[in-house]
Amino acid sequence: MKHYLCLFLFISLMNFSFSQIKNIQFTEYEYFNSNCNGYKYNTGTFFYVPENAFCFDDGTSCKEKITIKYREFHTQVDMLVAGINMIAKLNGKDAILESVGMFEIKAECKGKPVNLCNGKSIQVRMKCNRNLPNIAAYKYDEKLNWWNYNGQVYDFSFDNKKPYEEPNRWGNGPINGIDSVDAIRVDSMGNEVMVRSIASGYINNPITEGIFKAMNVQSMGIYNYDCVINDKDAVPMIPEFVLNNGEPVVEQIYVAYESRNTLVNYYKDDLSERFVLLNIKGIKIFTILNDGSYAVLKPGSLDNLNLLAMKGTKQKFILEKKPKLPKTKEDVSKLAGISNR
Repeated sequence: MKHYLCLFLFISLMNFSFSQIKNIQFTEYEYFNSNCNGYKYNTGTFFYVPENAFCFDDGTSCKEKITIKYREFHTQVDMLVAGINMIAKLNGKDAILESVGMFEIKAECKGKPVNLCNGKSIQVRMKCNRNLPNIAAYKYDEKLNWWNYNGQVYDFSFDNKKPYEEPNRWGNGPINGIDSVDAIRVDSMGNEVMVRSIASGYINNPITEGIFKAMNVQSMGIYNYDCVINDKDAVPMIPEFVLNNGEPVVEQIYVAYESRNTLVNYYKDDLSERFVLLNIKGIKIFTILNDGSYAVLKPGSLDNLNLLAMKGTKQKFILEKKPKLPKTKEDVSKLAGISNR
């Protein structure tokens, strides 16, 4: 694989292209190692941190306030602005992932990064905007720019119209009829925090109605709730990309789909090895040029073509340069034709 050789160039282009587009900001939460707490994010997501969860790199514990930083990515525009590629490395092969939601979590103590101590995990129960079958957890390799399998996802979707006995949120089952109850308080940063208390007998824990997917994480980083798109739908080919003025495209190529919440990027040096298109309608192809402008394949131009007949062949794609420079995520959505919802 050659794409890691272009990482510095990719980061430089991303920083230039999105310099005026605001990325998703972290929400900060306060935590002390002597307590276990649950936290609520503004989308409705909950995450639960056990006591004595964080350590410095040398294994020692922080005795002062810890700041937990958390944010989420849900749309194709989020993926683009955050520089996330939806390729997983499974059994040595590329696989395209479709996401129902992603998050990044990290923590600091006295301005220094801390990670989860050995044997500790955080459960993140994300409120998702969509649902898919066969979802698994993935962690992002930020150096190699792909996802690795990270374990099981648990479904805690909740419908107020149906009886529901929610398992204990902290990862332990009820003990002798005793269950946990979550009381909401507000911390010094103005965030809602759930404080664990104990009551005898079963008490329904209040929780927001919706699609909730949970995973347990053992380290800080970027995580994804994904299903793998069936590779029988992937058509490999050898593409050439040029602008409508005849100039070759040397920048990164992005591929998105109307019906799949994914965004895949390819580098010029590995197009012949890795480039595939899913055999579905609504394919979006675009690039971000060095001046920050976008060049886009004409919408719908592939809908009536027989993609299967292109398998293994050389194909030329002409991208039309757009004069407008995007300043907001809405601009990016309109220019590239990708989803911001």
